[in-house]
Amino acid sequence: MIPLAEPLEGLPALARHYKQLGDDVIRTVRQTPHTLSLPATADARRDGLADNRLYVVRGGTLAACCQGRRLLLWDEGDVIIPDHGVSFQADSAVLLAGYDFADLLGEIVATPDLARRWSELLLVQQALLTRCLAAQMPEDGHTGSRFAYFHPGDVILRQGDRADGVYNLFEGEADVLVDEVVVGRVGQGEVLGAIAVLTGAPRGATVRARSRCSAMHIPSDGFHHLIRAKPSLIHGLMTDMARQITELNAQVVAMSSPHTPGSPGPS
Repeated sequence: MIPLAEPLEGLPALARHYKQLGDDVIRTVRQTPHTLSLPATADARRDGLADNRLYVVRGGTLAACCQGRRLLLWDEGDVIIPDHGVSFQADSAVLLAGYDFADLLGEIVATPDLARRWSELLLVQQALLTRCLAAQMPEDGHTGSRFAYFHPGDVILRQGDRADGVYNLFEGEADVLVDEVVVGRVGQGEVLGAIAVLTGAPRGATVRARSRCSAMHIPSDGFHHLIRAKPSLIHGLMTDMARQITELNAQVVAMSSPHTPGSPGPS
């Protein structure tokens, strides 16, 4: 395994240990591998890489990519465990040995010593990927960020408060209120409070949890850094803002429309 960022201390030794563990497991299993020869490709799945197989690199290198960004290279001897969230590219021909993943796991769990080695391999892989992630992160990337949980009824952001950052909502739903009137709703994946951070104005609305919510709080300076490092984030923010404005306009129209004849007026 070859990281594409500056390697951290101890990573080469972990990579060697990962290869050794992978070799120990693969040499023990009875399954006959399927040989796959990949050409240079920008999409290995299109050229035959199957999601239901575990692969061992027998020659060349295969780049692992996430969200269009290359993270590392799997090289000769590396075990590649199926991961639907990762894409693969090759700059030149690659030779792979493929094993049916379900059958392989069945054989592994039936053999205690093999299961122990497999568990160790997974732990070493996690350690490798954690170090690769650390090498990719800028030193000041998310300084001061913290994770927060909110229960139904908890206020996440309060109208009129000074904007000290944004919340990236990982799970849950929340109501958006202006002057204590619900004007919209936000959900998983949305960034809360960005307008106030970008404009420097006080919070324009209150956001109150409808369900249990978890969110990452990113301070204002960290949010500005994130936008500079990942301009594509702006597109998502604009989409969320446009949706919220559309919903608010629809609600205003509904509230201002006259009652139809015969319908009861406001009590």
